[in-house]
Amino acid sequence: MIIAGDMNAHSQMWNGRATSRRNAPFWENLISNHSLVVWNSEEATWVGGDNHSIIDLMLSSPGVELNWSIESEEATGSDHEVIMWEILGGTPNSRDSSKEVTGWDISGWSGAGKSEEEQKAAREKEVAAQQCYLRSGKETAALDDTSSGEQVEEAAVALREAMVGTLNSHARAKRWCSRLKP
Repeated sequence: MIIAGDMNAHSQMWNGRATSRRNAPFWENLISNHSLVVWNSEEATWVGGDNHSIIDLMLSSPGVELNWSIESEEATGSDHEVIMWEILGGTPNSRDSSKEVTGWDISGWSGAGKSEEEQKAAREKEVAAQQCYLRSGKETAALDDTSSGEQVEEAAVALREAMVGTLNSHARAKRWCSRLKP
């Protein structure tokens, strides 16, 4: 499945620079509930005003592979940038997260700019993630000045596994793709 269009929605879920939320809940829920991949980069898709706006979204099922870029050189007469994309392949039903996940979205853990109820839910998500991480990393040996390099390496691996496990359980997986433009 591929969904592309001018959603005219502002959210930190797809724009880390967003200072407000507008028309976002529908798209945030759709993305989260269906584990959709947000293909947008940090490039603005709407040019105008003082805001860095990413309101034209490109979403897909997790197994779909795309080439995606913004063609700012194209003259369209519109105040929106041209988004170019090409389907490379993939299997929409594929759920092999080791090949798909290249990052996690933890914006759901922040209550900034949200209603009181949403702030409470965000705090609960953050606390649950913290508790999961602490439980997972509990077996990691304490290190001190006398720890060997091998002990440090073992602790680093254990803590990384705890972090990845926590993020897989409590954050939305993202797949960043290579862009046609650097």
